[in-house]
Amino acid sequence: MLKINDIYKNLRTNIPKNILSGNSKIIVGFSGGPDSRLLIDFLCRSIQNPEKNIIATHVNYKLREKDSQKDEDLVTDICKKENIKLEKFIHPLKNETKGIQEKARIIRLNLFNELSIKYKTNKIFLGHNYNDHIETIFLNIIRGTGLKGLEGIKSNKKINFENNLLLIYRPLINLKKQFITETCIREKLEFRIDLSNKKNNYSRNKLRNEIIPQIEKINPKFLDSLNSLSKITKKRNNKKKVRFGKYKGLEIKEVIKILFSEYKYFKPDTFLGRNHYEMLENILLEETFSENLPGKIRIYRKDDELFFQDLSVKKNIKQINKKILIPGKTILREDCQIITRLINKPKNIKQINKKSIYINRKYCDENLFIRIRNNGDKINSITNIYTRVKKVLSNSKNIKDKKDVLILESNNEILWIVGIKQSISSYAEKNDEKVLEIKFLENPV
Repeated sequence: MLKINDIYKNLRTNIPKNILSGNSKIIVGFSGGPDSRLLIDFLCRSIQNPEKNIIATHVNYKLREKDSQKDEDLVTDICKKENIKLEKFIHPLKNETKGIQEKARIIRLNLFNELSIKYKTNKIFLGHNYNDHIETIFLNIIRGTGLKGLEGIKSNKKINFENNLLLIYRPLINLKKQFITETCIREKLEFRIDLSNKKNNYSRNKLRNEIIPQIEKINPKFLDSLNSLSKITKKRNNKKKVRFGKYKGLEIKEVIKILFSEYKYFKPDTFLGRNHYEMLENILLEETFSENLPGKIRIYRKDDELFFQDLSVKKNIKQINKKILIPGKTILREDCQIITRLINKPKNIKQINKKSIYINRKYCDENLFIRIRNNGDKINSITNIYTRVKKVLSNSKNIKDKKDVLILESNNEILWIVGIKQSISSYAEKNDEKVLEIKFLENPV
């Protein structure tokens, strides 16, 4: 068996230099099992100043009562010994809940996203191993999958979550489970075994404990055979390109990332999974012309262009989507209008009431539009922090119809929830040589 230094030397070849040199903090999922235990040891031995650059994360779902607490206690002790920071969370889940593994995954993603913002790093390290990768491919086949599902778990992956790009690293993905466990025992790295993995309550457990062992009796190299199929599929998928519209010539996987981001504009709190990836892939491969995504969002192709449609928006609502004249008057409806005025070298600018604002010079020469708010709208409420417009409205009183609230935007950035809140990024600044005054008038004489 390879010595631990040789194992870690091989693993380091896939880790970016800026991480190894300690120039970037990382967040590490730490359950207390052998996979994450070896991962923590590897990272502590490989990264400069680990006490400053490693943030371990543990989630206690309270699924195994005392055993769950013992997992947490072990993780706490190890982090103290290694002198690394630990963020602990408690999110109780019930064993009888359907889709419990998916719910746990979404909880982890939300927590990783919060920690990413808190520690100003988007680098997430997870302890998935070779067996996890193969089991995922097999599960995808059983449930029905396209070629994308045959790729399994990637060693590196980008996830756009809540408008935040997370970079996922899985250094142990080429190490088999048995090898990892034996290495931990040999190196005296204490870990805990989740005994619930022996129960066949979940599809993955049944696959791991019953089905794969039976197949390996027929073909002892079954795992490696499936991995070879995965590599062939990845090479094929990476060559597929879009043949129409503005994305023509781009790789399909890159265009899907763009479409995922556009979808988030409508449904920021909804996660798109493998089957949704395949829906978008089908459209880009010209196999279908429309697909229905979660949250009543439809994507469809018209001529050579792709469009998203929010099916939850009632058709009888009178829509407003007008370009604002600068300077000048823009009539929105019979009962309201927007008046803009450019002010050179402003002095003592003060916001008189909520129906008028001043925005900085950055936006004076940009196209401004006024529209009805959409689901998923967010406004820059605090520096580098965006708040959902829906939440802002829920905290505002005396709003008759929150659905018809007007939004002022520039290049898809919300500058003003009209009459309610202005984005912090659009505030007029003292040194601005020019600002734009915007007034909203109702029932003008």
